[in-house]
Amino acid sequence: MEKELMLEGMKCDGCVATVQERFSAIAGVEKVTVDLEGKKATVQMNQDIPEAAFNEALADTKFKVTGSK
Repeated sequence: MEKELMLEGMKCDGCVATVQERFSAIAGVEKVTVDLEGKKATVQMNQDIPEAAFNEALADTKFKVTGSK
C-alpha cells in the first residue's frame, strides 16, 4: 500500500533526511522517499496509517503534512 503526502516547510537535504527518519520510525512503514522539489513524500506501508500519525511524527519540527493522495 502506498500513500503520497504533501509537505510544507522543507528547504534542504537536511529537511529531507529528518522527514525520512521520522516517517521510517512509524510502525507499519516499509519505505519512505522524500522529494524536496515536489514537496512530497511517498510512503510504502504494510497497513493503512492515518495522516495524523505522520503529523505526530513531525510534531516537534517545522514540517507539516498538508494533504495526501
